[in-house]
Amino acid sequence: MQYLTTHDLVWINNVVTGKINRHNYFTLEAAMAGQYSYLKSDDALGQSAEMLRLLLFKAPFEAGNLRTAFIAALTFLNANGYATTVDDSEAARVMQLVALEQMSPFEAVQTLTAPASGDLPSGLTLRSLISHECNHHAAALKILTERDTPLPF
Repeated sequence: MQYLTTHDLVWINNVVTGKINRHNYFTLEAAMAGQYSYLKSDDALGQSAEMLRLLLFKAPFEAGNLRTAFIAALTFLNANGYATTVDDSEAARVMQLVALEQMSPFEAVQTLTAPASGDLPSGLTLRSLISHECNHHAAALKILTERDTPLPF
């Protein structure tokens, strides 16, 4: 299993918002820990859903939590054997439903991805995968910007 670090999450937030945002370190650390599943650490969908839930509803960043959660979940899943199966408009719609609590994070990751048919290229780093996800899903990130309201920090 490959895991994102708190530094990766901060970097994702910087990339998707285009600026450095203040964050609550303890909340961020808890969101990062959501991708670990003690006693059952081979459930990429469940682990991704928990990280997604914590990033969205505990909102560690001053701005960009929805977009950060989206890219973090996809990166974690792609790094661990899943491929994105929906286009950007559908991905944005799914993420908006989760943010509105009309879809569970687990249903969302099931809708967004499926087991990949092949392995990732050897030597691919998580940072390059994050960059790829941001570039590949630029249209979804643009749509999600409208619902990604800043928090009063």
